[in-house]
Amino acid sequence: MGEKLVASRAVTVDRRQLDVLISRHSDEEFWRVDVRHPVGPTSTRTALDGDDNFLCHLITSAVAGEGSAWESLARVGHRHFSPPNW
Repeated sequence: MGEKLVASRAVTVDRRQLDVLISRHSDEEFWRVDVRHPVGPTSTRTALDGDDNFLCHLITSAVAGEGSAWESLARVGHRHFSPPNW
């Protein structure tokens, strides 16, 4: 079946809007989080396969609609950006 987008949201971090996308691969059972700046090539992504991981907890909380989880995922991605070219 493959990887499927589960949820996405625009989140503001330090007055910058970031797009956070969460997908799930049903066959291989992992989550993927992609954090992007909507203008330009800056993005970061990670795949997680353990449900006991703190980021997995944030992901499931975000999918359930918890705003603070979305913000936390955006902040984690934002910190991992290379120096921005915005």
